[in-house]
Amino acid sequence: MPTYHTRPMPNGWSKPRDLAKLAEMRARFEFEIPLGDLPGIPDEFMLADGPVRVWLQFGRERGVAVADVRVQAALTPLCQRCLREMRLDIASESHVAIVESEAQAAKVPEELETFLAPDSQGTLAALAAEELLLSLPIVPRHEASARCLEVSVGEAAVNIVPASPGVTAALEETQRPFADLRALLERGRN
Repeated sequence: MPTYHTRPMPNGWSKPRDLAKLAEMRARFEFEIPLGDLPGIPDEFMLADGPVRVWLQFGRERGVAVADVRVQAALTPLCQRCLREMRLDIASESHVAIVESEAQAAKVPEELETFLAPDSQGTLAALAAEELLLSLPIVPRHEASARCLEVSVGEAAVNIVPASPGVTAALEETQRPFADLRALLERGRN
């Protein structure tokens, strides 16, 4: 069967498609999509250096529609350790079974990811978004080799954050919630 290779028309990635039919046709897609057009991406990962590159190759295995899904992106979330922008390069690929129900997903071999597409309907953007979501860290932070900027204060290390009037005041005022605990306990005994 000949391979169908095309670039989707602009915004064609959000159009619902019959994914089972694409699998029968062994369709291939390669496109770039703005990060904001991918559904379900958390707000903290919504900044990127350019579009997300996506490659999809549909086919059938053991009677099930499958897709090889590959994504590449350069995201710029805030590091949750130092609160500065960081570069997060994503390069991920998965072999995905396209299933119509959770019952069908339970029968898929463990080595395959699953993508739920009721009535075989789904979008190319949703397939790409799911692959990207599976690649995101739970908490974005700089690699250990690219240590966040730290300044030693006494025996503790404090992360430096970009200075702003509210942040500067908060850094200068030290909170000690248990400072008067001993006095309160002593008063309670009397």
